[in-house]
Amino acid sequence: MPEHYKTWLLFHSAFMIAALYGQQVFANEAGRDLSGVIGIGVSSGPEFAGSDNDTTDLIPIISLTWRDRYFLNERGLGFYAIRNAGPRDVSVSFAIGYDFDERLAEDDVRLTGLRDVEAGALISAGLEFDLGGAAIEIELNQGISSDGHEGTRAVVGAAFSRQVGDRLQLGVKPFAVWSDGSYADAFYGVSAQDAVTSPFAAYDAGSGFERLGIELQASYELTPRTALFLGVEHSQLLGDAKDSPISFDDSQTEISTGVFFRF
Repeated sequence: MPEHYKTWLLFHSAFMIAALYGQQVFANEAGRDLSGVIGIGVSSGPEFAGSDNDTTDLIPIISLTWRDRYFLNERGLGFYAIRNAGPRDVSVSFAIGYDFDERLAEDDVRLTGLRDVEAGALISAGLEFDLGGAAIEIELNQGISSDGHEGTRAVVGAAFSRQVGDRLQLGVKPFAVWSDGSYADAFYGVSAQDAVTSPFAAYDAGSGFERLGIELQASYELTPRTALFLGVEHSQLLGDAKDSPISFDDSQTEISTGVFFRF
C-alpha cells in the first residue's frame, strides 16, 4: 500500500482527543498567543471506505491555535469568524486543507479497472456550540481537486467529555455523515466506462447518509505537558454506500494511540 494513503477517518479519533486536550490547555493557559498540542501516534483502519483490509500508519498530530483566532489542525489552515460567542460558546470557522480520502486501484487488486479517486485540496466550514452536556459539531467539506471527488460531505456529531480524577479524561462522540451524489458516486459508484474495464456492473450511488458511527477517546496525563491517548472509532455504512459492489465490508473500525505534548 502506498505510504501517502490515509482515509479521513484514520485521523479522526486522534484529533478528537487532541481537541479535548487542547481545550484543557487553553483553559489552563489563557492569554498565550500560541497554544495547542503536537504529537505522534499509530493508527490502524480500513485502506479505503468500504475496504475489508486494514492498514497501519504513523500519524503526526498537530492542533495549534494562534491568539484564539487562527488554527492549524486536521482541517488544515483556518480561522474563526466567530469564537466562543454568547452563552452557548458559538464558534464559526473556515479552513483550507488537504483531503486524504482516496481510493486507488493499487490499494486492492479487486479495484483493477476502476478510475482512481485521488487525494486533493478541500475547503471546509465548521459550526460548534455548547448544549450544556454536549458540544455539537457540524462540519461541511467541499473537495476542489479535479483528480479527487469534488463532492460535498457533512459531518454532524455530539461530543461528550468527562474528567476522571486528576489525570484521566474520557470522551464519546456519536456522529452521522451525509454525502452528496458527486462524493458518493466517486467512492461507491461504478460508471459505465468502469463497468467495461472492471469486473463490476454499473452502479449509481446517490446522495444521502453515508454512515453512522461512534468515537471513544481517552487521554492520560503523564506530566503536566505530556499525555498518552487511545481512540477507537466504529462506523456502519448506510444506503447506497453499503449496497455498493465495491464496498467489501460495511462495518468500519479504526484504532489509534500515541502521545501528545502540550505548550
